[in-house]
Amino acid sequence: MSVRVSDAERERWEAARAESGRREMGAWVRAVVEDALADRTEGDVPGAEKRPADLDPVSQAAYDELCRIGANLNQLVRYTHQDGQLHAAVEAALFEVGNAALAVRGIEPMRPTDPE
Repeated sequence: MSVRVSDAERERWEAARAESGRREMGAWVRAVVEDALADRTEGDVPGAEKRPADLDPVSQAAYDELCRIGANLNQLVRYTHQDGQLHAAVEAALFEVGNAALAVRGIEPMRPTDPE
């Protein structure tokens, strides 16, 4: 079994291993994992992925829409870089982003015919 760690993680692990008195990293990792599993309480899941708190439905909908718009903008920027010209849909996408920001704030979205 192998585990990839960042340089910072390796430094923290090495320091903790040295503090524990164990000479081998593998033995230290096994001991830490076994301790975590033995000490858990009901409902506690060591190593579980930590997720951000759930959003209220309105905020979640706004977040989801902004994610979709962001993905569209990324595609449009890629096309723009390929063509060397501003893609016509970029302006429409930016308009959508502006409207999404307005919606998050509870402000009526603009229509394309509205004056700037």
